Amino acid sequence: MSLFKYIDRLKRMDDLIRRKATGSPEEFSQRLNISRSQLLQDLKELKELGAPVDYCHISRSYLYTRECRVILNFESSKVLGGMRVAEFPSTEYFLSLALKNI
Repeated sequence: MSLFKYIDRLKRMDDLIRRKATGSPEEFSQRLNISRSQLLQDLKELKELGAPVDYCHISRSYLYTRECRVILNFESSKVLGGMRVAEFPSTEYFLSLALKNI
């Protein structure tokens, strides 16, 4: 899968979680067009990055345990002469996640 598709999926997950509109794990994975096991892996990665995600059995939806928003940053690690060179073929890219309290 391309990195851009992964980023889009994480953004969609964040939107659904913030709106408490995920439904059960099966429903959530169907909304994202991924398998249940892939959903659980993505949720695990979000949690490892610090996202306060939990499942509420009463509302049958995933939610954030505190108000926040996932912010994804995509940047290049290659620096030449004080300038970032995005078009350089050996450039490595990193995806970082930050939480913004709202």
